[in-house]
Amino acid sequence: MVKMLFAALVVVGAVAVAPAPAAHADVCGDVGGRHVSVGGCTDPAARVATASDVEAASQAANGQPPCYTAEGVPYYTPNGDPC
Repeated sequence: MVKMLFAALVVVGAVAVAPAPAAHADVCGDVGGRHVSVGGCTDPAARVATASDVEAASQAANGQPPCYTAEGVPYYTPNGDPC
């Protein structure tokens, strides 16, 4: 009985330590024409311009509201850029 309980605890502990997979959102496309064929994948979030830490702190101190990602994470853009 003790061995079965120990084995169950080991399995539960191993499952709890296993890392969860990270989510990725790649956009893939392929366009072919008469003279040019273009294809590939891109990460749409990679091109988001975010402010530096100092600039973000300055904007927060001045009371400027942050932008929000689809997940609800706040971020600041460089001064003057829209969300």
